[in-house]
Amino acid sequence: MREIYIFCEGATEQGFCKTVLAPHLFPGGDGRLHPIKIAHSRSHGVVHRGGVGSYAAIRGDIQRQLKSRSGDGVWITTLIDVYGLPGDFPALADTSAAAGDPLAYVRRLEEAFSKDINAPRFIPHLQLHEFEAMLFADPDAFTVAFERCDGAVAALKTIAAKFPSVEHIDNSPSTAPSKRIIELIPAYAGRKSDAGPAIAAKIGLPRIRQKCRHLDGWLRRLEQTSR
Repeated sequence: MREIYIFCEGATEQGFCKTVLAPHLFPGGDGRLHPIKIAHSRSHGVVHRGGVGSYAAIRGDIQRQLKSRSGDGVWITTLIDVYGLPGDFPALADTSAAAGDPLAYVRRLEEAFSKDINAPRFIPHLQLHEFEAMLFADPDAFTVAFERCDGAVAALKTIAAKFPSVEHIDNSPSTAPSKRIIELIPAYAGRKSDAGPAIAAKIGLPRIRQKCRHLDGWLRRLEQTSR
């Protein structure tokens, strides 16, 4: 049975994997998807999970999983935001973030990530710029989780229209995708883990893939693991 382990940043990404990705990747139940919160630190033999801490903790977590899950049909991948990567992440200090070409930027980081882990069953993926970017693929879907948000939905559409793609929405502390959403829908801050996956499910993976080229490329690689 094919298995895919996805190291995620938090509960929101885990919910997305379970709600949206698992049914798509394994529609016949012929495999298993395991979303796991990534380690952010390790002390006295105890691994602390959730969020992003040091790259050393992330690297060690992935390598331990690769060693313990050594079957040919077992793959390891990541769903980690580019926004907020630790300073010791491979090539981060030497790679400039170009607002006009975030795809080239994230690919350089993923290449360095892959080279550092150095395992054929590892598929690196960094989300541009964070999970909430994909929710801009169809802001109308926010109505599945929030009432009386027509004004906010219209504002989110206006934001999305200003960028070449939703994956171009920038990553500064005040204008990252999640910050923009919370500014318009404050309740999202306390409901990210349930509302985020629900909104993504309402949008649907075909629409998300159409609007998120980099995410689509990652999913194509995951789909190919079954061939």
